Amino acid sequence: MSQARISLTVSAALLATASHAHDYWFEQSAEDYLLHRGHRFSQHQGEKEVPFDPKIITGAYCLRPNEVTPSHAVVGEGYPLRVEGPCDAVMVSADSGYWSQTLTGTRNRSKDELFGVLRSWQALESVKRVETWTERLRDPLSTDLELLFTTNPFALAVGDKLRLTVVFRGEPAQGVTVAYDGDPRGVTGDDGRINLRIRHKGLQLITASLEEPLHSNKADKRVRSTILMFEIQ
Repeated sequence: MSQARISLTVSAALLATASHAHDYWFEQSAEDYLLHRGHRFSQHQGEKEVPFDPKIITGAYCLRPNEVTPSHAVVGEGYPLRVEGPCDAVMVSADSGYWSQTLTGTRNRSKDELFGVLRSWQALESVKRVETWTERLRDPLSTDLELLFTTNPFALAVGDKLRLTVVFRGEPAQGVTVAYDGDPRGVTGDDGRINLRIRHKGLQLITASLEEPLHSNKADKRVRSTILMFEIQ
């Protein structure tokens, strides 16, 4: 098993509209998965590990082998977050709360708690790791913002087109920005679809984000972000 498969990483600009971002990554532990957060893979400076409170987790889903209905996966109480496997696909969603950018930096606080806030947002994040193809992966595992395959991605080679659909609450999501390896590649149409060309073998990292106004004294907007991870041999 390759190191990339053992440790599928998320260089997650899940707070892509802000100057503050963390990496999220899964590491396998026997049949389970460990979810980490820190500054291990991106260009952002910071501590290698930035533990999070498991209370930010709003959902954990596991599509188990030979099943068509995703289970609510059992998660641990500590850090790194342990998600029970094995899974053909595993997904974790989180609400990391309110973030505010000021002249002195970005803080995990709402704008009504600070002075001199330049911009603020609520961050809703999700990460999905896919191990193997099954027709069930044409459909979402959750009601969160999610990237879906339309065909078997593991049959693709470098240069082939990866065809994806972005859904939110189970419906195609229009106007969602999609990036490949951190490079924005386009915006979904009214059918929620987008095509990306595979650039390399190994870990494939696809992200999508959607912003909406948030009429609140807590933040200016809500940012929904999701990431899709899989590997091409």
